Amino acid sequence: MTSSEGEPLRLYRKALRYAESDPEVFLGTARRAAESILLDIALREAVGSKPTLESLLTVLTGKGLVPPKIVLAIRTIQNYGNYGSHAQDASTEEISADDVRPCLDALTQLAVWYGQTSTSLAEEHARHRLTAHQRRTGTTRLADSTLIVVKAVLLGCGFEKAMARRNHRVVPVQLPWADSLVRDVSTRLLDAAVYNEQRVLRMLETEEAVRDQVVTVGRVGYSMGGRNFYLLASRAGRWGSTTAEEFLANPEGAQIAVPKHSDMFDNLLSALATDEEGLRSRGVTILDVPHHLGLELFHLNRDVLAVGGQNLRMHAHEDDAYFELLNSEVLPAATQARLRSAAANVLIANRKWLEELDLRPRELFTELMRSFHGVGTDEEHFERMIRDLVTHASFPPGTLADSRERLVRHVLFESYRWGSP
Repeated sequence: MTSSEGEPLRLYRKALRYAESDPEVFLGTARRAAESILLDIALREAVGSKPTLESLLTVLTGKGLVPPKIVLAIRTIQNYGNYGSHAQDASTEEISADDVRPCLDALTQLAVWYGQTSTSLAEEHARHRLTAHQRRTGTTRLADSTLIVVKAVLLGCGFEKAMARRNHRVVPVQLPWADSLVRDVSTRLLDAAVYNEQRVLRMLETEEAVRDQVVTVGRVGYSMGGRNFYLLASRAGRWGSTTAEEFLANPEGAQIAVPKHSDMFDNLLSALATDEEGLRSRGVTILDVPHHLGLELFHLNRDVLAVGGQNLRMHAHEDDAYFELLNSEVLPAATQARLRSAAANVLIANRKWLEELDLRPRELFTELMRSFHGVGTDEEHFERMIRDLVTHASFPPGTLADSRERLVRHVLFESYRWGSP
């Protein structure tokens, strides 16, 4: 699912709220959520169909747009939805939370697949738009972001002013935080982007096309000052009374939800001083989840552990039902140093773009950082940035304005020492 609160996401979250408190309502809402997901895919792919679950599923499956395992999940939701509607007609029937568990699992499987599919479709659309529009003289394509740490860099470094001085107009392009950003700079779908330093270095070493076309301009700070790792737990779950030391000594049976193809997963491996095979040998299971899933993970399974972005972390800070089982500060000094290094972000650029602007990487970096470091001493600029981030950054659905501002101020202080704690 995307970060916006669309109808499929709204119904999915509503279903989760009723899974335990009112299972009959949950079943009806789960079916509506499944219909909404299929309808959204049909609209995106311009596929005609009646707006019913059966018709949508038949048409989309026939066109190969829904894989077999997801068809099975949807059929499970459909069957349980039928059962729920019949049970409501029989006063002697009572459905419990345990009864609807298979439907809940199927709905979560559908939601995760839909989230990954939606992200892929949005990314494909953005790239198609970039490819279709011929590059114009005097324009610079910059990877935009709704991540607070990255968006603050883009707002604070004066990139648009730096380009305006060279008669260039900046065209911001919204793309996911992923290795594909680096490849897009190498093919010049993008001219510049901010991305995780270690992942950039890895790609420069292993991918010739990237190495030939991508230049590291300079480091632009550390996410959360290098203390961005955490492992979130529910106080009501299995790990609620476990200490960090006890968990590290015996993590067997842990289920950890984390976007697998991300620096978050790299940080988890670094924190536990192991690799993926080492996790399996210690009895730890990884649940590969999309970035958008938040605290609703714990509605599905109170025993799960979560590694996510800073928005999820700050959202949990405002709810006593959750705590950080692990974070950077409870880990050994050597591990903290590895995690700090892994938290660095860099500005990268396309070589030909720099040549066209007659710019050397160090020259551009110095100019941008002069503006960036001035943010903390310019109160008017800083407060304007706060307002921009509260408006344009991504937050968990339902986050109130004052909570957003607290989150923004905290992340900016921890990452760049701007403002106050």
